[in-house]
Amino acid sequence: MNATRTTLLLFLLTAVGVSSALAVGTPAGTVISSRAKATYTTLSGATTDSAFSAYVSITVAQVAAVNVTPPTGAVTTSSDSVNVDYALSILNSGNGKDKFTLSKTSTKVWPTVTIYKDANGNGVLDAGELGAGAITATDSVKADSSFNIIVRVFVPRDQTLNNQVDVTTVTATSLLNGAKNAGSSLTTTVHTVYFGNITTGLTVDNASPNAGQNVTYTFTLTNNGAVPATAVSFSDLLAGFTFVSATTSQGTYNSSGNPVTWNIGTINSGASATATITLNVPAGAGNGTVFNDAMNVTYTAGGNTFTSSSNNRMVTVGVTYGVAVYPLTLASSKEPDDSMKYYIALKNTGNKKDVLEMSFSSTQSLAWKFYKDVNDNGVFDGGDGQLTNTNGLAGVDADSVQFSDSVHVFAIAVVPSSATDQATDVTTFTVTSAGDNTKFASVTATTTYAVPVVTVTKNVAPLGNQPPGQLMTYTISYQNTGHGNAYNFTVTDSAPDSTTYAPGTIKLNNVAKTDAADADEATLLSGKNVSVHVGTLAPGASGTILFKITIN
Repeated sequence: MNATRTTLLLFLLTAVGVSSALAVGTPAGTVISSRAKATYTTLSGATTDSAFSAYVSITVAQVAAVNVTPPTGAVTTSSDSVNVDYALSILNSGNGKDKFTLSKTSTKVWPTVTIYKDANGNGVLDAGELGAGAITATDSVKADSSFNIIVRVFVPRDQTLNNQVDVTTVTATSLLNGAKNAGSSLTTTVHTVYFGNITTGLTVDNASPNAGQNVTYTFTLTNNGAVPATAVSFSDLLAGFTFVSATTSQGTYNSSGNPVTWNIGTINSGASATATITLNVPAGAGNGTVFNDAMNVTYTAGGNTFTSSSNNRMVTVGVTYGVAVYPLTLASSKEPDDSMKYYIALKNTGNKKDVLEMSFSSTQSLAWKFYKDVNDNGVFDGGDGQLTNTNGLAGVDADSVQFSDSVHVFAIAVVPSSATDQATDVTTFTVTSAGDNTKFASVTATTTYAVPVVTVTKNVAPLGNQPPGQLMTYTISYQNTGHGNAYNFTVTDSAPDSTTYAPGTIKLNNVAKTDAADADEATLLSGKNVSVHVGTLAPGASGTILFKITIN
């Protein structure tokens, strides 16, 4: 009778599904003992007797089993940059004490999944539980007992996650039998304000500008989310550019600093806002220089504030050629046989290394030569090499000048000895880019010739016919009416035939001079030849020389 009741109870429990919430069968370690009994009678049946076998014992082995509830879970977020928590229960449905390792996998790369012990079983990750840190296994769990956990899935701040779905599977595996495991699939759907064009929303009108040119960036944001985005603002850090102008389809912009900022306000679901900014590429930017630009965006949606950057739009500076020469005008006054030296700076104003071609035109047909000031000391010295033709083009050149660098050159020519006073030579020196011969610059040098113009006159007194023995006075007058010095100016004269020099009569500018070859300017040669060395006769200077003779 007792056996019948026990069998019925087990049948009823099985019928209503209770067995899944209980340990698997008899608890491990249970010892089941039994013996056989035989009864028999005498032949007449009047007497009954019994016989028993020895007891036979069976010890119940441990069987591992585990259940995870709920087997599935699903949450749709209201934004990104949030934690999504799932409460799970690990049931030891085996028939003995066991521990379970906890593992997790995700179908997306973006979630961070962490498992914590739910110590108080309230389904909420409390501060103390969070502080206790993550776990990778349960404590020891008795048969028919549960271990509660919180699975935290972190959705990072990324507007592009809108409508993406991650399935994280958390698996509990028995330490007793690794083949026994159970899991729960947790589905997280991200629903946030999403600017759908943010990865392609920044465009530029010219990706290969020349140095000094303007480029215009256009930035479009579209709110493809379900809620308005408020307090929307953009900013653009001018990395190497110079601000020119900006616009916006709504709100305002402020260009008083770097970065330039746009305060847009609210962008409703499905609406867009557009901003443009025009920037200038630096004039000195080298060929191939890359400038990067991206918009930074800040907005608030769903109670969260988000900050992100747009796609990067690069521009690569193309080749530009340019030259400059300075000073723009030069002038000097030079005397015959003088060397004219003009110091000229040639600059490569392009953005690529260039050969700077030198040429000239001279109104007096002067033959100019060019020398590089190798040590840049502004003084023409032995180390300054003459420019030659390095590339086969016409004329000479300053070879391989880096962009934005300058080369200093001496232009040298000699004033011809045949030059006339106050004649001028106008020479135009031109530097031309070898890379683009339409790029050139010129400097004009005007040289005025300063040539001495000397006049000499001679008078004798007394005038008229004079008798033999008469003492006569010669007066020689000289003057430089030109604009150049007459160097080593010397006047010579002599007592003519039929006369005799009167000793000691030489005067220079009324100052008596000796006849001897001494330190003064006058010398009497061969007893009759007068030589007076005046020295340098400056422009406008004049003088007189006087000496006497006697008629034989």
